[in-house]
Amino acid sequence: MINLYLKIEKIWFILPEKLRFLLVGGFNTVFGYGVFAFLLIVLQLSYKNAIWIGYVISVNVSIFTMRYYVFRSNGIWYKEYSKGWGVYLTTMVLNYFAMFIMVDIYKINELLAQGFYTIGITILTYLLHRYFTFAHK
Repeated sequence: MINLYLKIEKIWFILPEKLRFLLVGGFNTVFGYGVFAFLLIVLQLSYKNAIWIGYVISVNVSIFTMRYYVFRSNGIWYKEYSKGWGVYLTTMVLNYFAMFIMVDIYKINELLAQGFYTIGITILTYLLHRYFTFAHK
């Protein structure tokens, strides 16, 4: 089983970084959106509570998958972790602002509005991680 993983990993790291970001980011996006939807629909939390709880759950997965599977960082993990949380706290503030405008002002459905936000924030997140969180000197 370990040999199979190592073979897959060897092929994985041949892929260009931007493609790895799209694939890992896609996984992280589906995971984070799924957590948001679960909190909103199943637990019936407000979108405001679903956002922050969802971030607490999904950001840790995202930071570690981005660190290893996208950027192959060998930097000091706790510094990158702190920077990663800084990036995600920034995007969480933007998320609240965007959701307030879309949901509270324009009355767009919460799940649809979160989907729009997620699509829009993807490029900014990549750039922040590439040039700040996991920047190689």
